[in-house]
Order: sequence, then structure tokens, then C-alpha cells
Amino acid sequence: MGFNTPDHDTMARLRDEAENNHKAYWAENGNGYQPTGKYFPGFEAGWADAVAALSSGNDIPGDVAGWAKQRAQESGHSSDDDWEWEHGFKAGAEAAKQAGSD
Repeated sequence: MGFNTPDHDTMARLRDEAENNHKAYWAENGNGYQPTGKYFPGFEAGWADAVAALSSGNDIPGDVAGWAKQRAQESGHSSDDDWEWEHGFKAGAEAAKQAGSD
């Protein structure tokens, strides 16, 4: 299986869909919880990291949650309320892999 780097429009479309789904979930199930806005930058970071790995012939780590936590710490998003950034990162990494797979 190869990897074809998805274009920016694909990333933007998938990011917007994922963020809208995230907001809709919390609007319906969050008992008043309002998303912090950290999902969007987390998605973009996960997308960029996955594209970099996959474009160089590597795969993304099997433990995407652990990778997200590590990258959150490295980028200053490691407090307890940064789970939303990590969630976006995981979604972005998985979306990039799926979008670029043959």
C-alpha cells in the first residue's frame, strides 16, 4: 500500500467535518460543556505529523493515543484540560492516513 499526500483542500474538508462532529457530539451529550477550541489545532498537528511520517515511507505509530499524548507534551498541550487537543490530534493523524492510502 502506498501513500499519496492529500492536498490542503482535503485536509480542510476533513478537519471541518471532524470539528463539526465533535461540536455536535458535545452539544447533544455534554450537559452544557462547550468545546475549548483546541480540537482544531490538534487535528492539524496530527494531520501534519502523520503526513510527514507517511510521506517518508514510515507508518504512524500503532498507539495513536500514546503518540498524541507525547506530541501534546512536546508542544505544551499537556494539562488535564488539553484532552481535546489530543482527541483532535488522533483524528487528524487517522484522517491523513486514510485520505492518502491507495
